[in-house]
Amino acid sequence: MPEAPYVLAFSLYLLTLLLLLRLGPGALLGFVLLLLLADAGLLLGLSGRPYGFAGLALLGLGSLVTPRERFVPRLPRRRRRRLLPPSEKEPLEERYQILGKLGTGGMATVYRAKRRADGLVAALKIPQERYASEPRFLRRLHREAEVLKKLRHPNIIKVYEHGQAGTTHFIAMELVDGPSLDELIANRRLNPELARKVLLPVAEALKYMHDQGFLHRDLKPGNIMIYRSALKDGDVDPAGVRLMDFGIAAGKEFTRLTTVGARIGTPTYMSPEQAKGQPLDEKSDVYSLGVVLYEALVGEAPFQGDFEQVARKQIHERPVPPIQKNPKLHPLLNDLVMRMLEKDPARRPDLAEVIATLKHLREAETPELAQGHLLALAVEAPGGNLRLVDQKGLPVRAFGHQVASDLAVDREGYVWVVHFEFTGNRGMIRRFSPEGEEVLATGTYGLKLGEFFNPIAIACGRNDRVYVLDSESQAITRLTLEGRAELRFGGRGPGRGSFQNAVQIAVWDDVYVLDLDGRQVQRLDAEGNYKDRFILAVSAQDPSPRRLAGLGIDAEGNLLIYDADAGKVRVLSQAGKLLASHPLPLADDEDAGALVDLAGSPDGVIYALRRGSPRIYRLASEEGPLEIGVPVRALALWLPQRP
Repeated sequence: MPEAPYVLAFSLYLLTLLLLLRLGPGALLGFVLLLLLADAGLLLGLSGRPYGFAGLALLGLGSLVTPRERFVPRLPRRRRRRLLPPSEKEPLEERYQILGKLGTGGMATVYRAKRRADGLVAALKIPQERYASEPRFLRRLHREAEVLKKLRHPNIIKVYEHGQAGTTHFIAMELVDGPSLDELIANRRLNPELARKVLLPVAEALKYMHDQGFLHRDLKPGNIMIYRSALKDGDVDPAGVRLMDFGIAAGKEFTRLTTVGARIGTPTYMSPEQAKGQPLDEKSDVYSLGVVLYEALVGEAPFQGDFEQVARKQIHERPVPPIQKNPKLHPLLNDLVMRMLEKDPARRPDLAEVIATLKHLREAETPELAQGHLLALAVEAPGGNLRLVDQKGLPVRAFGHQVASDLAVDREGYVWVVHFEFTGNRGMIRRFSPEGEEVLATGTYGLKLGEFFNPIAIACGRNDRVYVLDSESQAITRLTLEGRAELRFGGRGPGRGSFQNAVQIAVWDDVYVLDLDGRQVQRLDAEGNYKDRFILAVSAQDPSPRRLAGLGIDAEGNLLIYDADAGKVRVLSQAGKLLASHPLPLADDEDAGALVDLAGSPDGVIYALRRGSPRIYRLASEEGPLEIGVPVRALALWLPQRP
């Protein structure tokens, strides 16, 4: 039939199109040649059979030049299986034998594993099931491995290999047999010297990272490991310290957060700029290292709370200096931490300075006591219940191991304290040297002269005598600097020279006693004889006495009285003339009914403490309050040579 060539040609076209869906570029070449031969055959009047066979042959030749892999059939994807316990078969076990689980983090689980090829024991990091198919997380996982492969420092964790086995992505890295810094902190196994030795090699590793063009961005105690063999007798070999977990480490050109509004890292250790989602540089890692150092030194991070609370504090609040929480810290170490935690990155030290300070800190001598005035404090805190703090509120000495109810300072600079309760036969009255050595214990329990029921207040006079108030008997006992009791006066009663509820005493040449229930301050001479009293009237028209709740003496011998009704500290001359009044602030965390301790310095500053508060107000001064960081029970002025 005359239509047969056309039917055959049309069939060949269809067959060729089907083949082209399966074959590559070479088949396309064969198809073009087939068309040319067909047209030539028709024009020459040839039969369809010769050129049809020729065209098919060309199709076969085209398939031969097609890349071979295009002919390999795609294998069906293996169904993803959950990572099974070590005893069961795993796709990854073709390469590694799982020996046990080391721990689980937020996104990955780490296993102890042995490489079958050579017996290498490694830490195998594998994504948790819910992240195993998350492309962004898998990129982060492999980026961590790539970063680590580029970093060769003795204190940075090593990566042996990473990749995919079956459907399982993994990193095989150095296995550190030992605790994390997080564990050492939680178990209270650190002291300032050990913390310094652990974090010095971390700072060196971090500086090496920065020199190579990388930021860590997720520094925290859990990312610092120490070989167990490196920890011996309270010391550490720096060669056994490792910095790890570089999952969000990035080059300096990739320092913005990965997505709009997303924040990567642990909020407790974030820098302010990281919490705000701003571009980061090396100073961000310096801040995070400062937070880690702070926590290692005092046992807790500077800011606590949920994500939003901590992020807000990182941006806006100044942390309590670590020396307030651990007064045994060297002041230079405290200063280093506080500079590392500056909100402005430009004010933070660089890592070279951090490393130099940590290296030479042990050689630095403990500073001498200031020539100016200090404050002696009785606090509720471990590591020293008695402190001498400078005019910034930072401890320069810490001593004593029993909470005191009151304290005073004599003219020789020795600190006298009275304790809440009687312990054994050592006495309830103690005297400490300025260096913190206990030199005297007196005042046992009893009724005799020199014995006490419940001593609650103490003061030192210019006559080198010490006066102790007992709340039970309402009597005042006078002692010599050697602790010998000379006389006792006062007592319970409504009359002059006796008291209804005496709670505080202050001494210049005379003895001043605050009687809460009597709403007055009585003045007695050094022998206990009544002289006069101070009462603050409500007004000229109303002679009713105001409530008084605080007592002290300034450096000039003027009387300081807290007027609780007005919320002001009144300054009175010894003749009773009102010299000045200063409002006393009240913070939300302070007890409005607490007793107020008052002391005036030679430069005119009046220190005011609501007992139990962590802050001391500086009245008659433009300076803000001193943040002590721990509850303070009593204060007194300390001078090298008291007049």
